[in-house]
Amino acid sequence: MPVSRKKLFIKEGGIIMFKGIPKAFWIGLALIYGWMFVFMMLEWTIPNFPLAYNVFGIPGCYVYNMFICCYLINIFVAWYYAYSEEVREAKLAKKS
Repeated sequence: MPVSRKKLFIKEGGIIMFKGIPKAFWIGLALIYGWMFVFMMLEWTIPNFPLAYNVFGIPGCYVYNMFICCYLINIFVAWYYAYSEEVREAKLAKKS
């Protein structure tokens, strides 16, 4: 009897590999890549968007890509991941 692709994928452990990943990882992934995709779409659709808009004399793309995305969002994601792990460990300690 032939096995469907979905059953074969689940049978070989395809879905199981995502089982231990914490929710904080998915939230951080959504934040970082969501930011990137939003601004990528803006740059594609608005003519002269990245360089035409200045913030204190600095081109806008340097502000939203270099400062906010590469620095602030990553610091927030790292803090949130550490915080969520502390909360998870506290729950496990309280449980046992």
